[in-house]
Formats: sequence, C-alpha cells, structure tokens
Amino acid sequence: MSMIPDDKIREVRERASILEVVSDYVSLRKSGANYQGLCPFHGEKTPSFNVNPARGIFHCFGCGVGGNAITFVARMEGLSFPEAVKFLAKRVGVEIEDRPASAAERRRQDEREELHGIAETAVQLYRDLLLRGSEGAPGRSYLERRGVGAETAEAYRLGFAPDRWDYLARHLQNRKVSLEQAERLGLVRRREGGGYYDTFRNRLLFTISDIHGRAIGFGGRVLDDSLPKYINSPESPIYHKGDVLFGVSLAKGALRESGSAIIVEGYFDHLALYQAGIRNVVATCGTALTDGHLKLLKRYAGKAYTLFDADSAGTKATLRALDLFLEAGFPAHVVELTAGEDPDSFIRSEGADAFAARLAKARPVIDFFFRDLLRQTDTGSVEGRALVVDQVAPRLAKVANAVERELYAREFARILGVDVRMVLKNAPGAGGVRPAAQPARHARGTGPEEMLLSLMGRYAEIAERVRAHGAAELFRPELLPVADAILARHGAGEPIDWGELLEFVDSPDERGRLASSLVNDEHLADVDLHKAFEQCCQALERKSLKGMKELARELAAADPDSPRYRELLAEIDALRNRKSQLS
Repeated sequence: MSMIPDDKIREVRERASILEVVSDYVSLRKSGANYQGLCPFHGEKTPSFNVNPARGIFHCFGCGVGGNAITFVARMEGLSFPEAVKFLAKRVGVEIEDRPASAAERRRQDEREELHGIAETAVQLYRDLLLRGSEGAPGRSYLERRGVGAETAEAYRLGFAPDRWDYLARHLQNRKVSLEQAERLGLVRRREGGGYYDTFRNRLLFTISDIHGRAIGFGGRVLDDSLPKYINSPESPIYHKGDVLFGVSLAKGALRESGSAIIVEGYFDHLALYQAGIRNVVATCGTALTDGHLKLLKRYAGKAYTLFDADSAGTKATLRALDLFLEAGFPAHVVELTAGEDPDSFIRSEGADAFAARLAKARPVIDFFFRDLLRQTDTGSVEGRALVVDQVAPRLAKVANAVERELYAREFARILGVDVRMVLKNAPGAGGVRPAAQPARHARGTGPEEMLLSLMGRYAEIAERVRAHGAAELFRPELLPVADAILARHGAGEPIDWGELLEFVDSPDERGRLASSLVNDEHLADVDLHKAFEQCCQALERKSLKGMKELARELAAADPDSPRYRELLAEIDALRNRKSQLS
C-alpha cells in the first residue's frame, strides 16, 4: 500500500462530512450539538452512539469506540487506514495519485479483474439454472428437502451445476471468455485430447465471496451419498484459502454488533445457523484455521467460538486451532455438542434456543484442551500427571492475561493434585518474562490527561501553561503527540482539527477514551481555568503514586534474576521522575 500525503488525508477528512458518512450506516437523530443513534459496533437498545459534526468525531459511550470519519469507515468496512482514506476519497471526489503502476502490476490488476468477471459470470449462470432451468429441478428439490428457503438461497447466491460435461465451458466459449483463465479458477479442466470440461457437475454450488461480496470461488456438494461429498475451488490469484472465510461478507454487521464470531467447518452448518437467525457465523472452506483467518476476524470481532463436529475429527480441528488462538492473543471458547452431532443436525433437531444454551456454556479453549488431555491420559499415575503438565504448561504460558494464567494454573494443579509452582515452572515465561499480550484496555471514562487535552484544545491559556510546564512531564507517550499537535496549532494561530488529533493515537481503546472527552465538552464552558489545571496536575500525581504502589507490589513478587524484575525497576524510576516534575 503506497503512502498517502498528509495534505490529501486532511482534504479527505475535511470534505467527508462525518454526519453523512455515519448516516449511511446508522439512523441518527439530533440531540443538542450532537447526533445520536444505536451503535453499529455493539448491540444496544438505548442510543449511546454520538456524532459531533462540528468537530468531525464520533464516540460510543456504551462500548467506548471513537474516532473520525476515516476510522469509522475503516472499522465498519474492515479496511486498513490507507484503504479507508481511498474509500472516502472516491466518495468525496478527492484524487489520490498512487505511484504509476509498473507494467507487471497493471497486468496483474487486469488479470484479477478478468478473473472476478469470469467468476461472476459462472455465479449468474448456475444461479439462473437453480431458479428457473428445468435441469435445476434436482437442486430445487434438494433445497426444499433440507428446508432452505428462497431468501436464504438468494443471500448465499446458491446455484446448481447440471449433470453435463460442458455446460459452463460452452457458455463461456460462446461469450468469448478465456477458458485458460477459467481453468485458473478451477471452473473447467483441460482434456487430455484437447478442449475443456466442467469441474462442477450435478452439484449444489455455494458461492465463496471476499469481504466485499465479490465471487472468488465455489464449494460444490453432491445431492446424494456419492464421494467426494464436496469439491472446492482451488487456490487462484483471487482466492487464497488461508485468508478467506466463507460467509464473512454476510456476517460483517453481526460480527461487529455481537463482538464475537462463531466458526464452523461446513457450508450447511453455516447455512443452518443463518436460517435460525444466528448471523455472526463464518466457515473455513475445506481447510484448517489459519493465522490469516484470525487476522481477518480481528477486523470485526474480539472473540471467537469454535463449533466443530462432535467427533474425533472435530476435536482434532479444535486442538489444532488452540495454539493459533493463544499466539494471536485472541480469546476463544469451544461450543460442545452431543456426540455424533454437527451444527446443522443440532440446529434442525434442537433449535436456536438450545444452541444459545450451549453457547453460554462454551469452555475457554485452554480449559477444553486440558479436559481433553485428562480424558486421554491416566492421571492416576505419576507419568500421566507429568505428561499432562508437560503438555498444558507451554500453552498456559501463552495466555496473555497474567491473572487468568495464574487462576488456570491453580485450577489445573488442584485437579491434578500437584503443586501450582510445578505447573508455572514448566510454563516458559510465566514466572518472569511476560508473554505477548493484547493491547492494554483502559477503563472507560475521562481521565486527567484526556481532560487536560480537552482544556488545551478549548483554551489557549491552558495550552500555554502546559507548554511552560512541559508536555512530556504531563502526558504518557501514547497521548504526547496529541498534546504536541494542540500546542503547535495554538502556536501557529490555527484552529484545532479535532478529527486529526484522534489520528495521532494508535490504540483504538485510547482513541475511544479521548473521543469521549472531545465529543462533548460544553461542561468546560465556564470553568475556573487556573483551578482546572491544578486539579488535573493533582489527579495525575495521585495516579502516578497509585501506579508506583502497584509496580512495587509486583516487584516484591518477581524473581530478582528475571528480565521482568529489571523492567519493573526502570518503570518505577521513570514514575518517580515524573512525580517529581508534577510536585
């Protein structure tokens, strides 16, 4: 992705009315200086999502998300920041010139567009046959037997490939479409004696789409018990199985609203849940879960539930995913079904309410792993208990949250009848070096630093006092760029660009906290500026003292020879210096 000049980003931000942008996704009503609506990022019944058009920012007081028009679109559409800028630039007519594409890049882009076009042509042909063609009758009968309605078939863009060798090949040939390119998509195959024949024959077809809903492949299911049961499109320039999850374009809104993703293996598992009103579902396309899948899910959801078949293969798939979830710091739970059941059969026999009950009882993935080890191991012997500790401890070390990690260790040790220190000792990094953790989530609400930034933006006098005091002594590194930007604007006599300020904050959580203080600061209209500044400094001093006490407690429990011990000493020293500056 090429770098976009700052002046172009600013132009996009200035020309893209946040009110108009957000209104494309959320129904808003005026409330004082702001507009309010139901948050699109979490489920709620009372509006807590606020948009401030004058400042070009938004904030949800329910889930804490905040930002400007660019970050809003990035979150809604699952785009990177540069992609969101370009998305809005097209909307508002701002030209963003990328560096000229090379001849090879142009060829690749043209080829991708051609392949997308061929895939779409195939979708329409197979879809029309299922809907209206006489040869599509077996497909229609099959869907009727399985209780799949017309609305669901339309949402999934289901199609049917007839029991003919050249149905698609002949259609593409008549439309002067390159069969060599169709072969690259796996739609046709080359005959030994020349010519091509269809890959999918006498199969119900599920359209595999990218996040934008563009067709990139197919999953074809037989209508009887013949094998292979499924044929899936191969990898191609537009379809990479390790980065694509079936149904994600259908699930995006529900993933954002619920904050979670249910991961299933089969197309009909996905469809059964969808028809039952459970929409935050995605499926792997005939492949194991990958790191690319988790990166995709993280765009839309904060946790996952695995829902695989209740058989040995399903258990193996869950356990293979364990390390992925732990390495990614992505919270995951395992939904357990009755032995022999799959999600499709369970929903059809038990219904959505029974499924909701199973979902509520889902086990954390590390706990599921431990219980599975217990089922397979003779823990009545010393060797068996040692084996379980050896297997679970390295995974336990990857649990990002230190409190959760220790609680799990204590519970596992209790069940095994061993000393908890034995479990922690065998967990590399758990006793001294902290494993990679998720970004820290700060408590919601406006803290003294956010309040001080609001005051600085509104009152030049406060900005000058911060300048004289030294911004670096008042603000954490995460917020210091915001303070510096406000000081620079005041120093140049320029108005504050509130939307730009939020772009200086990398952490979405921190951005949300800052947005909560900026989206509405009318309560600061008549404050005593001198008193307000002093109160902020006093609050920062109290916060610094509390932080030192917490670090001191952790230091007392840490191993003096561990790297973490040295980290704690450095952090305490830095806090002492900061406290002396505030005093």
